Amino acid sequence: MSRYPFSQVISDSINKGFFMLRGLFLCIFSVISAQEAEYFQQNVDYNIEVTLNDTNHTLTAFEKLIYSNNSPDTLDFIWFHIWPNAYKDDSTAYAKQAGENSRFAKSDSSERGFIDSLDFSADGQKVVWENHPDWIDVIKVHLNDPLYPGDSVIIETPFFVKIPLVFSRLGHTGKHYEITQWYPKPAVYDHKGWHPMPYLNQGEFYSEFGSFNVKITLSKNYRIMATGDLVDGEEEYAWLDSLTIIADSIQNMPEKDFENWVKSQSKGESGEKDSDSTSSEMKTLHFRQNRVHDFAWFADEKWLVEKGNLSLDDSTRNVTLWSFYLPKNAATWKNSIEYLHDSGYWYSRYYGDYPYNHITAVDGDLSAGGGMEYPNITVIASMPSKQMLEMVIMHEVGHNWFYGILGSNERYHTWMDEGLNEYTCIRYWQDKYKDQNERFVIIPFIQEKLGIAKNLKFSWFEYFQYSILSQSRNPQPLSLKADEFDGGELWTEL
Repeated sequence: MSRYPFSQVISDSINKGFFMLRGLFLCIFSVISAQEAEYFQQNVDYNIEVTLNDTNHTLTAFEKLIYSNNSPDTLDFIWFHIWPNAYKDDSTAYAKQAGENSRFAKSDSSERGFIDSLDFSADGQKVVWENHPDWIDVIKVHLNDPLYPGDSVIIETPFFVKIPLVFSRLGHTGKHYEITQWYPKPAVYDHKGWHPMPYLNQGEFYSEFGSFNVKITLSKNYRIMATGDLVDGEEEYAWLDSLTIIADSIQNMPEKDFENWVKSQSKGESGEKDSDSTSSEMKTLHFRQNRVHDFAWFADEKWLVEKGNLSLDDSTRNVTLWSFYLPKNAATWKNSIEYLHDSGYWYSRYYGDYPYNHITAVDGDLSAGGGMEYPNITVIASMPSKQMLEMVIMHEVGHNWFYGILGSNERYHTWMDEGLNEYTCIRYWQDKYKDQNERFVIIPFIQEKLGIAKNLKFSWFEYFQYSILSQSRNPQPLSLKADEFDGGELWTEL
């Protein structure tokens, strides 16, 4: 009887383990390959023409889109989001989430908004559409003919939008306009099926990728910036370039003169009451952008304009940087081009070059609730300090990767955009400021309200937020979906 050498036992065990692991990896790769073979992504190409009436605060528009069915399924209908209807009355999901003590709940009908005048056709033939049983800002458009895999359909409709006051994202404050989530938009159809969802303030988006060709007509004296690049926009770009000279001269004033100038501007609130200065002469600007899943635009008569440039390390591409801000906020926005540059630079180093031609930040004054991201462009609320402005610009620009390029379902997988982006914000701050990171100053109003120490690391702010959440009287699981999270008790306790 021969003995089985111990070394042979070890060798055989390793070999068996290797073959088991190899088999496991083969199974995993087979599953992944099968999933990749099954993966599909629909495509929507938009052509929209829209006119802004800044007397009645309305949009009159026509939309033509090509919906391509890249799925293996035959489609008989398409869900559409018509989210301006979220502001129509107190029955909407948005209104219910905002609550009875919100500004929206206390507003009157003249301050609210809606979308109407819809008249859908598919491939030139009128189609029937119906409201969602629960949400007035979601509709089902029935197709006259089945949309087979690999086929596409041309869908057209006029639409009219009454722009609400800024209660959430879409809105105006006087003649300051934030035109977001404003057009009829197909819901996503993926391997799980349709994803119709109502508009919510707390709970973001999931949309199909495609291209946008949008022509915007409005009064000539508006500064306007949007998702995408101007087509044949030499005259408009020349005008914006001339405005940068004005901003540069203001920012380069002697310190005392600059302070006095800013104080003089603070006496008049942009957009608080309608101006009589609107030009009767109109202009039409054509914006185009490919490979994005949303389109937003912003307009104001009073913004100062600054311009910069970002040269990406790993390519010969140059990205144009635009900053549009209200005169009264000039001191806080003084270094905004630097913040845009550094955000684009560091995120490009971390995750690959920024793929579009411009990064733009616009001043939403008190309306943006911190900040809100859209492809190529972000709107920023008033900030108490330059440092806070940099934090918010950095965070919102970062969403061009985690939300913009990734295109995840933000409503149900919030960690994939907010979580990863917030981690990167901490990394950005540490890499840029290094030892200065030790002297990070937490938001002034939180310091004053809670009496906490001022000399805290940037990363400690995250632990601070987590501590508040974990000690609140209404703990909520980490797996909770974004639209189901209730933050009311948390902020009431604070």
